[in-house]
Amino acid sequence: MIPTRSGQPDLRQFPDFLILGPQRTGTTWLFFNLHMHPEILLHRMKETYFFSTLGKPDNPHFKFPFLEDYLDSYREPLGERLKKHYTCLRKSLAFYRPKVLGEATASYALLPEDIVAEIVRLKPQIKGIIMLRDPVERAWSHAKKTLVRGKDGPVGFEKFRAYFETSGQKQRAGYSAMIALWKKHLAPGHLFIGRYDRIASSPKALLEEMERFLGVTTKALYFNRHLTIKLNPTSEDSMPAEVRGFLEEFLAEEIGAYRKILKDIGEGRAV
Repeated sequence: MIPTRSGQPDLRQFPDFLILGPQRTGTTWLFFNLHMHPEILLHRMKETYFFSTLGKPDNPHFKFPFLEDYLDSYREPLGERLKKHYTCLRKSLAFYRPKVLGEATASYALLPEDIVAEIVRLKPQIKGIIMLRDPVERAWSHAKKTLVRGKDGPVGFEKFRAYFETSGQKQRAGYSAMIALWKKHLAPGHLFIGRYDRIASSPKALLEEMERFLGVTTKALYFNRHLTIKLNPTSEDSMPAEVRGFLEEFLAEEIGAYRKILKDIGEGRAV
């Protein structure tokens, strides 16, 4: 259960949508491109980890002991709200009038079912966004971020293999299970499945689809400089053949499931 200080917390600040992840699938890009939309209030923290650290005060990402603390963190100080008004008027010729609230935490794709059910019980019309990326490329990007970033020397194959086997990479590539769980609890049409590759091939169209899914106005003026910028990049190191071969075998089942999902969703859609 989600802990509360009182039996009936004020849910007016409960999010209307969650960018669920998983990691290294473009959630940072999506967060920054939706952040300055005049009709969207996105939590100022990318990755609040609230629902994934419940009851885990020793977790380094733990921030909010109770639901009320999490909800209160959505309240914008007057200075921040005025700044957002100014920025929206200057860049998109629109007043800042948020219609929907949301947040982006990439670990939410793997929440346990009882937490997912509780989230939907608290907000029956909540929407979710899951982004999909080729499982091999996603795992390699995750490994580079964790093992390579900031390192001076090369990382050997054995270290990569140990990382893939012990860091939950199979679970993070289990898109079918993620989709099935969230689809089971969300209202019909309230789960959007997007494709990472479209960030490079058709970012404008992808963002427009996301905005329509969230029920906010779609205008070219609302797009910002992050539309074609690669955010939160890892090193440009190419994947060694030995690593690719290992991942293709290690994630063979997940790769097959991913290809089937792509055939079903096409360019991406709500389910």
